[in-house]
Formats: sequence, C-alpha cells, structure tokens
Amino acid sequence: MDIPLQPRHTRLRWITVAVVCLVLVGCARSIPVNTETTIRPLKVSQHDAVDQHAERPAGSESRSGMSLNDEAGPEEYIRYALRHHPDLDAAFHRWRAAAERISQAQILPDPRISVGFILDQVDSSAEYMGEQYTIEQMFPWFGTLALGGNIALIRAHAEAQRYEATRLQVMDQVNRAYHEYAFQWHAVLIARENLDLLVDLEAVTRTMFRTGTATLADVNRAQIEIGRLDEQVRSLEDLVGVSAAELNAVLGRSAHARLPATPVRPTLHVIAALPEYTDAQWLALARQDNPELAAARYDAEQQHLAIALSRKNYFPDVAVGVEYARGGSARMAMMDQGGSDMLAGMISINVPIWRGKYDAEIREAQALASESQRRIESREIRLEADLKRALVTHRDSLRKLELYGQTLLPMARQTRTTTEMAYRAGTASFSDLIDTQRVLLEFALAHERAAADQAQAHTRIQALIGGRLNERREK
Repeated sequence: MDIPLQPRHTRLRWITVAVVCLVLVGCARSIPVNTETTIRPLKVSQHDAVDQHAERPAGSESRSGMSLNDEAGPEEYIRYALRHHPDLDAAFHRWRAAAERISQAQILPDPRISVGFILDQVDSSAEYMGEQYTIEQMFPWFGTLALGGNIALIRAHAEAQRYEATRLQVMDQVNRAYHEYAFQWHAVLIARENLDLLVDLEAVTRTMFRTGTATLADVNRAQIEIGRLDEQVRSLEDLVGVSAAELNAVLGRSAHARLPATPVRPTLHVIAALPEYTDAQWLALARQDNPELAAARYDAEQQHLAIALSRKNYFPDVAVGVEYARGGSARMAMMDQGGSDMLAGMISINVPIWRGKYDAEIREAQALASESQRRIESREIRLEADLKRALVTHRDSLRKLELYGQTLLPMARQTRTTTEMAYRAGTASFSDLIDTQRVLLEFALAHERAAADQAQAHTRIQALIGGRLNERREK
C-alpha cells in the first residue's frame, strides 16, 4: 500500500519510528524457554572441586600452582587430576559452549537493510528517478524460537551431566591407578623381605651342610628358590613402572614424571564403610543419579523436541518491512509539500512447497529419537552389570581382608617360625620350610591385593551412583 507523504518532518518521524521498532524487535528475545529447567551460568574456568557432589569447578588458583609432595595420598592425587586432566577441561568447555548457545537459539535473525539506486535510466534526458531504502525483519513461525531455545537448554543440561560423568570417571581412574601403584610398590617390598629371609635361610642351610645336618639337595633347593623369588621381584619391579605410567596418565602428566617416594600401603588406607543397601536399592540409586544415564535421557528429550521443531518447516516464516522511495523532485526542493516520495509497508513469506524434504527431516528426527531411547536402555543394562561387578568385588575384598588379616596371615607367620625351628632341630624337612615361606608370601600379597580391590571397588560404586555417598551417610 502507498501512503502519500506530508511535509518532510512528518516523513522523517515515520521513518525513524519504523527503523527503531524493527531494530528493537530484531534485538529482542523470542518467547522465553522453560524457566523450570534453566541451568546456572558458568562463571569459572578451573576445576579443583574434590567434593563428591560439586556441580561445577570452583576457585581461581593457577593450574600450575599445585604439586604432589611425598606425603600425598589418594585425595591429593584426585585433587591434582581434577585441575590438570585434559578430558575434564575439554568436558567443561563443551558445557560452557552449550550454555552459550541457549541465548543464540532464542534471538530473531538480524534485520535486513537495503538501498537501491538507479544506475542507468532508459531516458537519460529525464529527471533523476531517486533511491529506495528498505528495512525488513523476518519472524519464524510461532513457537519455532521457543523450541530452539529449549533444545539448546536441554543440550546444555546433557553436557553438564557429561562433565559430571567425566569428573567422576577421572576420580575413579585416579583412585584405581593409585591403589594399583601402591599395591605393586608394596608387593615389591614384601617380595624383597621374603627374598632376604630366603638368603638368610640359604646361609643357615650351607652351615648345616658343612656340619652334616643338612644335605646338598637342601642347599640346591634353597638356591633355586632364591633364583625363582629374585625373578619374581624383578617382574614386580617392572609392573611398578607400568603402574606409575598409568597413574601419571590419569593425572594428565607425562608417563616419566616423578611420583612421590612411597605410596600409602593399601592395608593402611582407611576406607569408609558403605551403607547397608540391597543390590536393588543400589541399582535404584544408580538409575536415579548416574550422570551418563541422565545425559542419555536429556539427549532423548532433545530429540523429541527436534521432531516438533521439524514440523515447523511446514509453516512459512513471515517477514515484515518498510520501504521508503525518494523521488528526484524531492531532492531538489527546499520544502517538500507533496512531491513524489513514497513510504510502503511490506509483508513477505516463504512458501514451504518441498514437503518431501520436510517429511524426510521428520523421519530423521524420529529415527534419532528412537536411537536415543535405545541408548538409554543399553546404558541401563550396562550400568546394572557394572554395579553388580563393583558390589561383588567390594564384598569379596572385605571378606578376604578379614580372612587374611585376622586368620590366615598370622597363622602363616606362626607356621613359618615353628617350621624353621623344627628344621634347625632336624624334625622338619627343608621342603616343609620352603612351602611355609611360599604360603607366607602368597598370603601377604593377597592381603594387600584385597585392600587395593576394596578401595578401587568403593570408588567405582561411588562413580556409578553419581558420587552422592557423603550425602547419604549424613542422612
């Protein structure tokens, strides 16, 4: 529609109002997303949180400002890893990027401003025909921006859960690697102690052989046993190097980085008792709080909203604009009392005629929604199996700790001592003495192994149920 213009100041007022309105509309947000699920803003870039249920990293201490001293235990290792592990840093930045996409998804497209000039008139002798100025704002169909904002919000929630899953995974990996390293370290010490005992025993046997109270076979048997145990010590020392490299890897350091001198012995590390829940109760907790499962559920919700968003393609987008055409005669006038200028309102829409394309987009979104739902089922099955294994390992290690620590290991030490006394007195064979020495070494290693397994299973259970053990103990 054409609106004849009045004096110039009236035209300028209309143009100014139109431009301001369109710019304000273009900068405004669309329909707000669901505020019940709005996540908190991310304000920090470090993650030194060791608290089991920290939702995001906190603190401003420099990443390079923390080191491990010789008295460092598992907690200090975990704190170090939370500051330095690259996977956790990457997960945090994915979360922050997803949060920044929420506002982007709710904003209207930028307004379009265009200017037209007459470059070549058909009749060059005619008066100059003027210019055209157009400003236009496109509005997506009703609900499109709100859906896009909610999808971005849910995606940010999913990335927040993946960050938490990565945090718990790093804690679990560090704890397992630390206790494996501690076990291998002290296994070497235990094996060396037994080797020293065998060396002393071999010296005693040689003395007894010279006095005729022992045979050459006993001496040979002692030397063979020393060679076998020496090889075992060397193998255990190699495993210490492997365990150290794995621990450095989960700490985000070079495999050859120096570790503190002596790790805490597994049997001396105090592990808090788990609540006395049934397997069904543990599984219910894991299904409720496991962050990987929560992220999969957010993914499924996101895909269901994507189906609704795809259906918006069947409806047109609407563009509203204003065009101002300025005639040549108005340019020459000092005071325009009519002239040939024109202000026109415009409405345009796109025509969604390619329905085959839109149908395919909906089918794609439906397939992704089905895939995400199946992923939830797969994750629940895997979660149940992992939790079952961790619980069984924890219970088995507790039984072994009590069995070896309170019964078998004290008995083995006593048997070894009495057998050596009997051998020196000539009432026991050298084979009996060697057998008791082997049993003592086996039980000592099994005792430390059970302690390491308990600590590893404890942290694994905590990671699978979302790291909320401290809260439940307080309740």
